[in-house]
Amino acid sequence: MDGALSSDRRYESHNSYGSRGGRGGRGRGGGGGRSNNRRHHPYRRDDYGGGRHNNNRRYDSRNGGGYRGRGGGGGRGRDRAPANRFSTETKSVDPQYAMMKQLTAMVAKMGDLGGAAEVTAGSNAVDTTEVRTVVQAISRNVQDLVAVLCSPSNAELFLRFGQEDATTSQPENAPGMEGPTAQPKPPVNAAIDAGPLATLLHSCATNLPLQTPSYAALTLGVECTAPESHAKFALRVVELGMKCLGRDLDVMLDCKQLGAVGTNNEEQDEKERCLAEKSGGHGNGMQIDAYYRAKLMLRFLAHLTNVGIVAGMQQEQQHTGNSMSDGQNLSLFGLLQLLVQCACNAASASSGRASLRKASVVLASLVLSTIPYLNLDELGASVVYLLEEIETNVLGQSYSSDFEPGIGWQAILLKGELDDGETMDDDEEDDDDENDSPAPSCADTLQDLLRTVRKVVDVYSQNGIVQSRFALLRDAPWKSLKIAATTEGMDVEEGGAAAGDMVAMLYSGEPLFLDLLGSEEDKRGKCVPYLLSLDGGDNDNIQLNCRLLDGIVFGRLAIFDAPPDSDDEDDDEEEEVAEKDPNLESYVKSFSLVDRFFLADTIRDVLMCHRPMVSDAGADRSAAKEVAEQLWMISHLFFPAAPLDEGGDISSTDTVDVSKGIEYGIVETLLSLIVQSTPRECDVPATSALNQHLYLARVLLELTKLKPTLVPRATVRAVSGLFEDFIPSLTSVARDNLATWLSIHLFNTDYQWPKSFWDHWSTYVTAGPTSNSRCEFVTLMLHSMAGLSSDGAVGVVKDCLPPGCSLVQSVFLAASETSSISPAELDLVDRFWKTNQDPDAIRQFVISDELTNTSDAIEDGSEDHSMFHRSVWWRTGLATRALLHPAVRDREREIQLVTSVLKQTDNFDDSLTNNEMDEVDPTEDLLSDLSDSISRFKPVLLAALAKDADAYDSIATGRVDDDQLLLAGEVSILREFENVLPSWDTVTLNVLIQSLMKNKIVSPLSVATWAIGDKSSSSPRVASSQWWKHVTVAINHAISSVEGSSTDLGGGIGMIIDDTGNNSDSSEAAAKRLDEALKIISPALKCVVEQSINVLASIEGDKKIPPRGADATEGTKRLFSATLFLLHYHFCLEPPTGMQKLHFMHVLKGLAGTDLGWDKIASSFQFSSQTCKGNGSKLLQSISTSFEKVI
Repeated sequence: MDGALSSDRRYESHNSYGSRGGRGGRGRGGGGGRSNNRRHHPYRRDDYGGGRHNNNRRYDSRNGGGYRGRGGGGGRGRDRAPANRFSTETKSVDPQYAMMKQLTAMVAKMGDLGGAAEVTAGSNAVDTTEVRTVVQAISRNVQDLVAVLCSPSNAELFLRFGQEDATTSQPENAPGMEGPTAQPKPPVNAAIDAGPLATLLHSCATNLPLQTPSYAALTLGVECTAPESHAKFALRVVELGMKCLGRDLDVMLDCKQLGAVGTNNEEQDEKERCLAEKSGGHGNGMQIDAYYRAKLMLRFLAHLTNVGIVAGMQQEQQHTGNSMSDGQNLSLFGLLQLLVQCACNAASASSGRASLRKASVVLASLVLSTIPYLNLDELGASVVYLLEEIETNVLGQSYSSDFEPGIGWQAILLKGELDDGETMDDDEEDDDDENDSPAPSCADTLQDLLRTVRKVVDVYSQNGIVQSRFALLRDAPWKSLKIAATTEGMDVEEGGAAAGDMVAMLYSGEPLFLDLLGSEEDKRGKCVPYLLSLDGGDNDNIQLNCRLLDGIVFGRLAIFDAPPDSDDEDDDEEEEVAEKDPNLESYVKSFSLVDRFFLADTIRDVLMCHRPMVSDAGADRSAAKEVAEQLWMISHLFFPAAPLDEGGDISSTDTVDVSKGIEYGIVETLLSLIVQSTPRECDVPATSALNQHLYLARVLLELTKLKPTLVPRATVRAVSGLFEDFIPSLTSVARDNLATWLSIHLFNTDYQWPKSFWDHWSTYVTAGPTSNSRCEFVTLMLHSMAGLSSDGAVGVVKDCLPPGCSLVQSVFLAASETSSISPAELDLVDRFWKTNQDPDAIRQFVISDELTNTSDAIEDGSEDHSMFHRSVWWRTGLATRALLHPAVRDREREIQLVTSVLKQTDNFDDSLTNNEMDEVDPTEDLLSDLSDSISRFKPVLLAALAKDADAYDSIATGRVDDDQLLLAGEVSILREFENVLPSWDTVTLNVLIQSLMKNKIVSPLSVATWAIGDKSSSSPRVASSQWWKHVTVAINHAISSVEGSSTDLGGGIGMIIDDTGNNSDSSEAAAKRLDEALKIISPALKCVVEQSINVLASIEGDKKIPPRGADATEGTKRLFSATLFLLHYHFCLEPPTGMQKLHFMHVLKGLAGTDLGWDKIASSFQFSSQTCKGNGSKLLQSISTSFEKVI
């Protein structure tokens, strides 16, 4: 991902990844060879670094230093010119560069499991208890590569290292000067010190999670075979790795020195670092990258410990007399113990800051991820101590998961099932509940990791075996490496090998000790000393800001059955499953919970490390297809099941079906990530690649194409299990994510889906008017599919659903009946769209008595005089519907087309019943036309709104609140938009809502009131499960409008903004804009809280959760989480040009100063829970607990 750091970089935590290769390297020079926050990846075919455009001086410190993005201190090369793929200019190819490029490809592919499996498929080799055949093939690759690298002719090129190759000679003293002149010490660059091969090896080891053992073998091979002039290769690799590990820990925990001043490049890096994948993420994009690098580096060190290169366990005091807190001369266990101590200190710090608690979780996760790869024969007893420390101090009873059902802010599951109003008799349902297994539980991956490691360690301490089929824990390709024996130290008479014989390659040197912190001249990290000195008064100038665990800790959703217990007697059911799908039976029976965890964890590693990116020139780096191929290579990482269970020889079992059923585990993991991904269409970007809904959907599509006989069947099984067992328990966000994914998947697979599923699902949709979770899932999925199709609902009906399917009528035609258009509305349509009258003339007509005299036909005669009733705002409704006439016309046309397709007739009548079907212009842009018309006819809507408000005020009894009256009018406009636009076209609806807000026709408060439902209803309800997305869009627009405004907000902000040179004034202006933004959005959020309390307090039952209760609680949590991010983004990460960045604490203090302080909101929900009973009280308590967790 990234290159090594230099000791002269002042802002290591954000700059040391070689973001720009020094001053002028432009990404292809040194220090990482990439621009900005680009990650090097060995499989990607660009950014080979090393001064590629610097006059062929690729390893000169003035011109790049390093290669393939791993090089040194940066060059003075020109800024890269725009790419031109069609240039006819020819460039000579440097043989040295071409050779290094070929080396990069060889090292990256050396441990490729797919290639090794193809080689062994046609051979007669068999697995042994020591080394599997695929690992033997990898060992041969390593052996051949070592022979090439260490040959006398190549060693000088590939194994070169040290500063002497990258520094120019120092100038001599001038004549007449006495004594030597002190020359500035050249900067120390870790990549140049280690050399190109060591740097490349380290990069691959921390980027390719499936090949880590092969790089440990390569390290051993080069160490034992290199010429004397290039000895101590392993030492250089370990030194480089420790320097990068110290830096990664700082970046991972966002630890930096207060008051540090960076260069312009560093400031730009910091700006982009805060954006996950340059998409405006939550601000932990580089933290996630650093976490995965540190995780794989520790795993690599564990393999080197098994080789014997790194010391595994030794008392550091006996070795050097230093304490562990020095961070120097550590064994691997000492390093892990040091990280555990830091985690415990952070968890128990007296300050109790959330960032410290999260830092403790991240460090504990690193240690736990490394333990299974250790040599448990040597470290077994000591590892138990580490587990107890972590379990007691970090992940004990005080740990609260963000995925805790019903309470966590990112929960996948509800506290219980939704009340779907099923017709099953209560007695029959109770009997089924008694016979069923407990409801599926969802724990986060960190809790699952702790349980898994505890299981592995306990079983190993009892039986001396690793109870897991996951081969990466035991693969040792170095055991198959051979080296020619020498006569030195050998006794042939005692059975020793003769000179020239090939013997096992073993490390003969002293085990290496690890230095995490470095010396005073070469400090490698700040977070470890800071965490060790917590509450001790030291390191007060260090700031640690680990705010988020997104991309590191995930929720876990077990879709398929758990492995059967040994005393399970339900053989008939298992035999039935075996007859239907033997692969599913194999997955359920042969993949233990431990195996499933390692499988899921490896899948997440591959998804993160191989994610696609785009270079500056627009070239793709990796692709979803390559990610899918890497995922399928995991199938080569498992031992056969039966021999391990029976204690037999591995070779006694056919290895062809070693991973039979693994496709179910892959699909299960991908779907569990999809349901918890960042929701779409809510103006909140994903925090990492593993939270990107579309990325995960694309990978699953590519897997379907890669294995068309396996993955589709597993996908159907998984969706079936989710629909039957999980939909009523999923949160609204998880249900929406699942429905959106399925629509994307079917749309891109030609709608291939079993007809029996549509028939079965239609029973839930057509059962009746009662809303249920499965009905909403199917409806959302079909609506999303219609939004993807250029033909809308017609394409879904024609190409996806079976002929005559009842879902067409229930989903697309249920609300299609519209009343006839009145003459008054027809007149307005002519004025708006045909005669194109001036807006002022239309405005005069709308408020005139002429329109009043012709409006009798549309009066509904209702006696309900509530200000929110539609009849109060009849003028506003006429003007709004006339404004939306193109959308009305398109919808009516689509309804007729859907009806025609449903009846399988070609008799489509081009005229509507009201003779208002116009000829459709193929160049017409509906969204653009409606957005422009809103701006043009704004005076008409406002005039109609004011006229209706005056009319109601004149006949109302008692005093009328003018603000509430205008709020009701704005809500009526939004309702007309909702009724006219198709329910599946949420994109158009959100864009038009923003246009209304931009023209100040509606406010964030009116959007919130419309979305969540007004309080005037006798039965409080939530409008839809997606209500919070509309409110989030409105709040984002409101904050953006304040941010971009140059008007005077009281106190002369506009004048302050222009004075960009005064930092104090700029900071004051930013604070005032924050206050103004909070004033604008506070009424909307307060409305949401009040309506949520009303909805939850009205729930009285105590059996199952009503859908409106779940929609209110989950939507409120998601809305406030999104609002917090938007405030953080606009004022702390990406403020307007010339405005000072605020600290996140400013945002929290600003919220605390309003009615939106999270402690105040928690108290409101808690107080309301005491005045009601049943599920209403429970839901109010749960949401109060959720807000208290954030506090």
